[in-house]
Formats: sequence, structure tokens, C-alpha cells
Amino acid sequence: MNKKWIEHNKKEFGVQIIELKKIISEQVKHGGKSDEFTSDMLVALVTGRKITPKMRDAIDNIIKRNSPEEQYKRDEWLQSVLPKMSMVQNMISDTDWSDGYKSNSVNFMKSIIKQAKHRKTLSRKQMEAVSKLWVKIKKNIEKST
Repeated sequence: MNKKWIEHNKKEFGVQIIELKKIISEQVKHGGKSDEFTSDMLVALVTGRKITPKMRDAIDNIIKRNSPEEQYKRDEWLQSVLPKMSMVQNMISDTDWSDGYKSNSVNFMKSIIKQAKHRKTLSRKQMEAVSKLWVKIKKNIEKST
């Protein structure tokens, strides 16, 4: 049974298996490890696990997200957003906030910037949190001058 499914997946998902292997090797080359979900999907394919329509969609999305065109778009996004996030991080020191609050805000921005660089994307909520922080910083600086 299992050998039959391994062969079935090889025939049915040969292209996806090759693409996932490429994506994982790129991730390992850049970050030292691959993301767990991508690895799990590859393991499911090569071990002959039955692939559900939902799994197939997830695999196709991984491949699409890692396509050169998509990577280029995400690189462009990162180039436009990174300077703004660095500016927000640098402006924290100009506030009259307590050292602890400043430190927490700087750590938050470092974490957001690190994720943006690593994943080349942020969630809508993360972007909103950065915007809210920027508004707070601006108000504080304007109030104290």
C-alpha cells in the first residue's frame, strides 16, 4: 500500500516535490534551517501520504510564494518599508518615555524589522501596530517641543 502511494505521489506531484526541495535548500542556505511546514509537506509527499485537496492548495501556495516574481515583489516591499521602520525605531530615543518603555518599544521594532527581513512580509496587524507606535512617538515628540 505505502509503496503504491509513494509511486503515486512521485507521478502526481513530481514537479511539486522538486520545487519544495529547491525551496527548502534555499531556506537552509540563507537561514540555516527550513520552515517546518514546508518540510512537513515535502515529507508527506515523499513518504506516500495521501494528499488532500487542502494540502495540495497549501503546497501550491508555498511554491507560488517562493517564485522569483513573488520574491522580487517582496524584495521591493522590503526596500520601501525598511527605512520607515528604522526611522520609527530611531525616533523612540527622542521621546520622553521611561527607559523601560523605550527599551520595550525598541525591542518590539527590532523584532518586527527582523521578521520583515527574514520573511519579507508582515501581517496587517503587525503593520498597524507599527503605525500606532509611530503616531504615539510623533505625539510625544510634538508635545515635548
